[in-house]
Amino acid sequence: MIWKLDWRVLEKLLVWLGSKVIKYKNRLLAFFDILGFKEEHLRKKDIETLYCEYSSFIDKAKKAIFGDVKTIYGKNTVSNFDKSIIFSDSILLISYDIEDIKNINKFLLSCITLMQEAIKHGFVLRGAIGYGEAIYNEEKNIFLSKEFAELYTQEGKQNWAGCGIFVDYHIKEKINNAVFGSKQLGGYKIFNELTQTMLYEKYFETAVRASSPILEYEIPNMGETSLCLNYLFTMDENDINKLWHLLENEPKGKNTTTKTFYNYIMSLDDNGVVFKNLEPIFKIKIMLTQSGAKVKFEDKCGNGTEYHGQNISIGFI
Repeated sequence: MIWKLDWRVLEKLLVWLGSKVIKYKNRLLAFFDILGFKEEHLRKKDIETLYCEYSSFIDKAKKAIFGDVKTIYGKNTVSNFDKSIIFSDSILLISYDIEDIKNINKFLLSCITLMQEAIKHGFVLRGAIGYGEAIYNEEKNIFLSKEFAELYTQEGKQNWAGCGIFVDYHIKEKINNAVFGSKQLGGYKIFNELTQTMLYEKYFETAVRASSPILEYEIPNMGETSLCLNYLFTMDENDINKLWHLLENEPKGKNTTTKTFYNYIMSLDDNGVVFKNLEPIFKIKIMLTQSGAKVKFEDKCGNGTEYHGQNISIGFI
């Protein structure tokens, strides 16, 4: 019955009980679950081993994703999530107010990073992102949200290792505008600062490209096209192969459906820029939004690398 109570009644009830209530409004909300946690982890590993593996993943996530992350220049920045809650094999995330497009983009890119980091530690996340409100009391450990109940259901319906975005038309347009801009155009320029030369210039003609952080896709088992996170584009080849291995024993063909999604991404335009004279960099991949970007330097094996011989800078159009 608690889900049917009026939102204002819930808030007043918690205040009456003497709790310090934190209310989150106008937020993106995410629910992530670890695939095969019961069958592949709890049953096949002793609890101490599993604890060490899971603890290592959570520690890395808290340091690199959940906490107050610094910029590449060492400056402090606002954390990626206003609130993150972890219990057992489930992760709940709440964005900052999405009136600011920076909060939308940081939330989406950080969810992508979280999914990638999980795979590095041997865990595959499946998630669902929505929009709504939540009430949380840290002292009493009370968390309430109508939308999370729906996200829990939508997460479980998806037959793949991915993350769908389930929002109404208004919020979908807000997300698209934050990521692509109102015209869904733009691009980037790659410079060699040492020689003051432009190495590459790219103008986007469409939002449907391999480098897009979100894509329209018919999510397996959902029966309709929805936005989803493109977490596979900037993953290392080693981690992609690890993902296929982790999905081998997943039921209902999740390995196949996820590979189909990966092949679709790789078939799109803007699949990374190849260079022949920037060894060990072979390819530069840029995942761009209107307020920030993920940039990856790849070697010839498809794994991340760094280049110290030149100063590579990227300008956004």
